[in-house]
Amino acid sequence: MLHLPAFGDEMNKARAMTARAARAFAAIGFNVLQIDLAGCGESSGTHRDADVTRWAGNAIAALDWLRLRGETAVPPWIWCLRAGALLAPALLDRARDAPLLLWQPTLSGAQQLTQLLRQKLAGGLTGLDADRAGTKSLRQRLQRGELLEIGGYEISPRLADELGRAVFDLPADYRGRIAWFELSPTDPPVLSPAARTKIAALRSTGVKISAAAIRGPGFWQSSEIEHSKALIEASATALSADFAHGLSRDTAVL
Repeated sequence: MLHLPAFGDEMNKARAMTARAARAFAAIGFNVLQIDLAGCGESSGTHRDADVTRWAGNAIAALDWLRLRGETAVPPWIWCLRAGALLAPALLDRARDAPLLLWQPTLSGAQQLTQLLRQKLAGGLTGLDADRAGTKSLRQRLQRGELLEIGGYEISPRLADELGRAVFDLPADYRGRIAWFELSPTDPPVLSPAARTKIAALRSTGVKISAAAIRGPGFWQSSEIEHSKALIEASATALSADFAHGLSRDTAVL
């Protein structure tokens, strides 16, 4: 399994949760590879030099490394958290049958960019009109070639442009399946409207998707370290079912 992390501070806040999940997945038989993308975490380079194209290249190299070390013919799972889902299309162009484990996937890079720009404005301008004016001004600065520092990360014009155009989508001939999970604060928990719309659209094309909302905290955005045992357990159940099916049809194992 290859984990594609969230973006920026969301990645840092999620580290404890993804590490706990990786250990749980390893306990049921999965080799899990977690990476720091270029300019992030312990990886080389600086964030100002990072962009979506380079990150997609990192993910492809990681998938190739993992597949070379695979013990069976079963395709590796691609486990995406938040904006990590925006890198999945580049991998699926090379692995059309790779199953996806999605945790609260970001479907639009443009929305992610807007969220970052609003974070930059936090504590300053208030109100809808001020918010629009503020984000417009920040976009103009990026278009002029300026770097923006947001939450300790330098966002380059190239990264902003590529992020703004990135979307989560699947190849027309995608042959894998998807286990899609979201956390919800409501009781009973519900999938977000964007998720329901996207899932319905993908199912209409024949993509096999299991989806569930689980009540729990948004650990990628909480000020305190949060965990969701229920999310890990539900994911492990989905993985175990596919793992058993994969072994039954893998001639290398038979």
